[in-house]
Amino acid sequence: MAVLTKPQLTSAKDLIFREGRLLERQLYRFCFEEGSREACLKALLAYQNPDGGFGNGIEPDLLCPGSSAIGAETALFVLDMLDYREPDIVLPLLDWLQGNQDEAGGMRHPPQGLEHYPHQPWWEGGDAGRVLAIAAQLSHWQAEKPEFFAKARHFYGQTALPEKPAYYSYPAFLYLAKFRQTEQDEAAFQRLLAMLPTILQENADHFPLFSRAWYPLQKFVEPQVVEKAAAAVAAAFLPEGGVANPYPNLPWWRSIFTLDILMLLRKGEYL
Repeated sequence: MAVLTKPQLTSAKDLIFREGRLLERQLYRFCFEEGSREACLKALLAYQNPDGGFGNGIEPDLLCPGSSAIGAETALFVLDMLDYREPDIVLPLLDWLQGNQDEAGGMRHPPQGLEHYPHQPWWEGGDAGRVLAIAAQLSHWQAEKPEFFAKARHFYGQTALPEKPAYYSYPAFLYLAKFRQTEQDEAAFQRLLAMLPTILQENADHFPLFSRAWYPLQKFVEPQVVEKAAAAVAAAFLPEGGVANPYPNLPWWRSIFTLDILMLLRKGEYL
């Protein structure tokens, strides 16, 4: 079921090739043209450091070379879009992740050298809780690095779950979607899921179910909710290409958000 017209797709492609990085252009070509998976991986590997982590501006609001948790999360989203399940990239990343957990099991932040490179001010604070989203992304690799997952579980046990729904609360949702081990976990997850309709409504301009943050939660809502979300995002495509950027002061995100939506529509067989 196609929810976008050919002119919408053409203008979105023009936006991605006009404003996107090589990584976005290669991903578009792989998903919608005759591009290769290998070309996408080559573009992605330009962001991977010798320590196994990802930096070098893969998160475009954090441009230092040093590896970071958000760099890892971003790379893992790309690998998921490529259905990449091989160890070559993931095992070195797991080594870096385990080596950069703090005593509580969260991720250390900021990355080395942050202050010497352009970055948005919110990256100067902590980012320990991202370990929950990363653990969820890597759930099928538990046997390879059990220590990392054990420390992530410890971090979860010391973390207060959100009382009010917020867009950036997603790491806790993703963690429990993959790691419900007790009745208390299940109860906590159900409480979080009860917040999801409010999150979808209050953050409609982010199209949560077709965003890299929230798309794994599609399987926990009714199919008609996902279909309605797909129709809404299709209706929001602009004649000049892509979707409106909810962060107008960060214009580089428009092509990235647009590509994410296209890839996730394709993944859900809406294109």
